[in-house]
Amino acid sequence: MVALGDVTAALGIEPARLEPTRPGDEESVRNGNWHLWTSDGEHHILRRYHLLRTAEDLAYETQVLDHLTARGWCVPARIAGPIQYDDRLWAATRFVPGTPHQDETVAQQTERGEVLARLHADLSDLDLGSRPGFFQAADLDAMGEFQGWDRGVELLREQRPDLADRAARAMDGAKELVREYGLLGLPQTIVHGDFASWNLHFDDDGRLAGVIDFDLCHLDSRVWELVIGRVQPDMLAGYQRAAAEPLTEHELAAIEPLRVVFRVLMVMAELWNGRQEGRFDEVTIARQLAAARS
Repeated sequence: MVALGDVTAALGIEPARLEPTRPGDEESVRNGNWHLWTSDGEHHILRRYHLLRTAEDLAYETQVLDHLTARGWCVPARIAGPIQYDDRLWAATRFVPGTPHQDETVAQQTERGEVLARLHADLSDLDLGSRPGFFQAADLDAMGEFQGWDRGVELLREQRPDLADRAARAMDGAKELVREYGLLGLPQTIVHGDFASWNLHFDDDGRLAGVIDFDLCHLDSRVWELVIGRVQPDMLAGYQRAAAEPLTEHELAAIEPLRVVFRVLMVMAELWNGRQEGRFDEVTIARQLAAARS
């Protein structure tokens, strides 16, 4: 168990109270978050970063967050850190108030598309290049090498040969779609990386309070951002209406093949997680493979 008091002391913060934002984060290789109240009443978030995060790529994320803060966005900008503790990176970040919509209405989906268009507009003049350790989602060769796809499939084959064969076929199919639709040639911009409904917070009156979880922000295509944000027609309509430069025909045609890429990448993530945790989640892998075919 991590001694959180040692972490906060290293960050130069004296906490009055710490509470996990969700159970199970203490020993996970993934992100962990704790509500942190200081002795003078300030509310922050204590964040432990994913095992794959490095100081170099967190510096990139910090620049994105600072840029958006300067543009008036409420985002989890750094308060202190990051520091290295117990082989993981930690920081204190700004608390973003509000809560996400539990079940988006049509109007709320449309609003999310509009908010994303504004976010992209405010990021369009930020020139940071590629984020260290990150690749364009459609670059499946680079993604696979980074996350050990071949080794993951090999180990899965020992446990479930049928799933391993399906995963290999899904990857081959996704790579063919990348070539057919020119997905590596899509225009690039800095993207949030997970603009799903649960990462937008709203106040009690339904007004946007802030956007959280920029852990996956990187250089990629706008249409990938929409796909990973589980785009539906109303969200797309909101985006197109609010965007200074609406998506082109090339970008629109990329939505469906990128949905397949997304599912293959979800399988890739499950294989990586399974290797770290010593077991594969066969149910999740099978579900993602089925979605890649639908």
